[in-house]
Amino acid sequence: MLVKLDKKGGLYLPKEIRNKFNVDEFYISVVPEGILLVPRVKDPIKVLEEEGKKLQQNLSIEELKRKALEEDEKEIGLR
Repeated sequence: MLVKLDKKGGLYLPKEIRNKFNVDEFYISVVPEGILLVPRVKDPIKVLEEEGKKLQQNLSIEELKRKALEEDEKEIGLR
């Protein structure tokens, strides 16, 4: 997905992205691959609890990290 900056440097986030995260604030970070936008959630503990319910209980922390990285890379088109 290609997005462009306006003349003042503003970035338009498409509606499908805004709706997916249902937030109006993002953290921005510079990473080796480029720029990373992370949605600011209202209740991070609740989000972590919901994500924890999705975890496969028989996987080690290292396996969970590897799976999470693979899923992230697929989502942003690196895989």
